[in-house]
Amino acid sequence: MPDFATLLSEHIHNKNIKTYALAQYCNLDRSNMYKIIKGQRKPSSLEMVEKMCKFMHLSPSEQADMEESYHIALIGRENYYRRKAVQQFFEEFRIPTLQLPATSPSNASDYADNATLLHSHLEINRSLLYIIASELKKSGGKISLLIQPDYTFLTAGGYASSSVDIDHIICLNNNQNVSFARQNYNLNCLRNILPLYSNHYQYNCYYYYDDIDAVTSAFALFPYAVITTEYACLISSDMQSGFITKDPESLKLFSYLFSQYLAQTTPLLRPVTDLGGQIQYVENTMQNITEGYFFQMLPCLTRFLTRDMLETYIVKDLPHRSELLDRLQNYLHELQSIPASADLTFICSIEGIRKFLNTGRVGEYPAYAYTPLNLSDRLFLIRQLANSMLNEHNRLLKRAIGMIDHEFYLFAGR
Repeated sequence: MPDFATLLSEHIHNKNIKTYALAQYCNLDRSNMYKIIKGQRKPSSLEMVEKMCKFMHLSPSEQADMEESYHIALIGRENYYRRKAVQQFFEEFRIPTLQLPATSPSNASDYADNATLLHSHLEINRSLLYIIASELKKSGGKISLLIQPDYTFLTAGGYASSSVDIDHIICLNNNQNVSFARQNYNLNCLRNILPLYSNHYQYNCYYYYDDIDAVTSAFALFPYAVITTEYACLISSDMQSGFITKDPESLKLFSYLFSQYLAQTTPLLRPVTDLGGQIQYVENTMQNITEGYFFQMLPCLTRFLTRDMLETYIVKDLPHRSELLDRLQNYLHELQSIPASADLTFICSIEGIRKFLNTGRVGEYPAYAYTPLNLSDRLFLIRQLANSMLNEHNRLLKRAIGMIDHEFYLFAGR
């Protein structure tokens, strides 16, 4: 993307635009317009950029490029693309149901020997599909992955067995001087492993930090490994060569090395599998909170609930209902006790408010646990939200980010 001044100059030259006429149309004197064209100053607002585009009769795509280059000029190229990547993560957030890749599996006889060499990307894929599918059929199986999430064949596979443990070690990048293509590498890693958490109950990912270019260097000999109870497959960084073995001594050695690596890593995410666990985790997160951001398109309404509402809407035959009510009450007390001096920002959307008013449901809690709120209580909560906006940091988005029906809830603290 060329900088704003270069792009503007190109349009002026290609469309034979008179600088004085453009300046007049934008209510600028000619000297200031020349400074903008030479890159010595920036347009004062996006509205001015839109005026320039209108005068030059730019196409929608040309105008979009002009507006993008203007935003880059305001905050810098690196910040702009970092923010754009985060927004894209929110907008495209999905946790799909995964299926095993449609690749013909190898035969067991292919691996009858203690070691088999793999000579292509296709052979590696076929071999991994076979050994993983074989392990998933076992009761109490185990799969150890030492491989990056950008190997999409592996992270796009469906792991449907809940009786198999999967431990996955990945490297997150700590090199700030990576190529532009890898500028958002860590965010892409997160995007690729989230579906595995939602589709396999006993999947756990662990991370460590290193220079990702060094880890995936062509001179790194077999940096990736997939180990099951029966096989071990070691793979080159370019995914074009490797070998697979079922030798017991080799399996023992590779499993030991994996456990040593695992001891030096940190869990990346903690899955929450029930409402009680969810409340406890959020309570721990919110303790002694002094600053942070709540980002969710449906507004954060929990803090305005009352004990009577809990009694009314929590499903009557829900297991451990009385204990859950007490925990929710304590959770509400924690939220309502956050000091006014806390630097908290709440971000939601108009569309999210409308959806709550229409449905009486808040997606952050499982639908099986409560019945939809009646209209009067919905209105009560929205009025409470409106009143809180007078004393809190609130941002109301005109356009929702992401899919309202598959929402991404975020709390980001220090």
